[in-house]
Amino acid sequence: MEHSKKGRARRRNPMDPTVEGKRRATIMKRVHMARKRGERIQVTFDEKGQPEGKHGDELMSWIGVLAREHVPIWIQDWRSRDLDGLKEIIWKETVTSFTVEESFRNTCLKSCGEAARNFRYDLYKTFVEEFINEESVWTRPKKVIDNYPNIEEEDWMKFVQYRTSSQFQQLSDRGSEIRTNNEYSSRGGRD
Repeated sequence: MEHSKKGRARRRNPMDPTVEGKRRATIMKRVHMARKRGERIQVTFDEKGQPEGKHGDELMSWIGVLAREHVPIWIQDWRSRDLDGLKEIIWKETVTSFTVEESFRNTCLKSCGEAARNFRYDLYKTFVEEFINEESVWTRPKKVIDNYPNIEEEDWMKFVQYRTSSQFQQLSDRGSEIRTNNEYSSRGGRD
């Protein structure tokens, strides 16, 4: 893997199956082990309704895992009423693993929608954007198959079809324009 001047590893071509990356999808073994023992992890929320502490970070990571596993990548709008059944599944998975009050349901589901959107963005930036004019973009890359086995070939085709459409390009251009007008570039993390 190549390194830049600051010592950070630069990405190589993600379409190349011979390149092994170090980072893999998070699976949250500790949460799965607690579930097997019938335990739930206690999460506390601050006055703004944000999960706090180590267990809050675990909850947010868990929600990211659920977003990758359950939310189809071709979904265009998380707010759609068609997804109410899916949101119920994600909420049940969350309360099976964590002690979260019902009043924080919307916070958790909103975070799941954001995590799903971020995941789709990462997939697009890594596997589609640079290869948009190549025929290979229409088949799932080996890294996607290996790391995200729940992404089916049909889902990948729908995802690429939407991301290469003029409708998506218009939305993307509009978002880029809004972003350039931001006076402050916020790059905050969880805290």
